[in-house]
Amino acid sequence: MNESEKPFAPEPAPQSPAHSHPPLWAQRLLLVIEVAIAIWAGMLVIVLPWTRLWTENPLLSSVSSLKYLLNEPFVRGMISGVGLVDVWMGFSDALHYRDLR
Repeated sequence: MNESEKPFAPEPAPQSPAHSHPPLWAQRLLLVIEVAIAIWAGMLVIVLPWTRLWTENPLLSSVSSLKYLLNEPFVRGMISGVGLVDVWMGFSDALHYRDLR
């Protein structure tokens, strides 16, 4: 079989890296935003159950049993505990950060 009789075969595409990571500045900016949001949201969830906004919530005034349940100190403590976990996760992400290369 000569050159003119060979079936058409496209040239292979150039191989790109299997894992292309975003630039270093973008990785670090994303980390700062992620940590800031986690800590802010965690602090909000820690404090909110102990404020008047929680106890005098107009959305819950029509459902008295749910309002009673959400005003129990144990439930408030559980919700604040979720906030503590969120703050802890934010700090943990900041402390264990490694650049992708």
